[in-house]
Amino acid sequence: MKKALFLLLALMLVGCSGEGAEKEKEKNVKEEEVVQEEKIVPVKYDEVDTESKAAVEKFVQKYNVRVDLYKQDAENSITLEKIPEPVTGDLMKEDDILSQTLLEADFIKYKGHYKIVAKYNEDKKLIGYNISVEGSPASEVSEEGDEWEEGFLSAMSITDAIGLNLDKNEEELGKALDEEKQSHTYTDSNYNVTFLLADLDLGQFEVNYDLAN
Repeated sequence: MKKALFLLLALMLVGCSGEGAEKEKEKNVKEEEVVQEEKIVPVKYDEVDTESKAAVEKFVQKYNVRVDLYKQDAENSITLEKIPEPVTGDLMKEDDILSQTLLEADFIKYKGHYKIVAKYNEDKKLIGYNISVEGSPASEVSEEGDEWEEGFLSAMSITDAIGLNLDKNEEELGKALDEEKQSHTYTDSNYNVTFLLADLDLGQFEVNYDLAN
């Protein structure tokens, strides 16, 4: 697949004029951070049910095998970070959502960053995965899309690791791009795959892999 896509989140900080306004701004930021910390509660990975643990660990193994294949490619060797094994990280509970960061890494060759998360319900059962990527804005990306390649290949590795069809994934993504959709969902096997493309021009790309009920 030659259409790579991934994300740079551009944040503009607008300074407040006057010392009083600046102090008020800092106070509001600190209050927001306190509220967020109160909402987010860590949950030990040991509390995850046995079946979900086995599924996540199998996923990680398959993902890392795919990463090795990219590195061993004689014609176009590409190095990606592996997901650390064994899986031990805590889940973070925010409202009714439980998420576990499996990998958070910078691109090795180009400017960019990506994060892979396992998602769980309140019963601590696996419900899917998510990848979010921050890369260069589209205006700074070459025709070949090399600047987005690492994030793109990571998403492909997830698709392969959970047993989905890579050709179908490419076809559905191409459809979303051709129709200029901000989001697009398709079903393959027991997963609903959603591409989030609203900020593609900024280099922002996200994919949800949600287990179908």
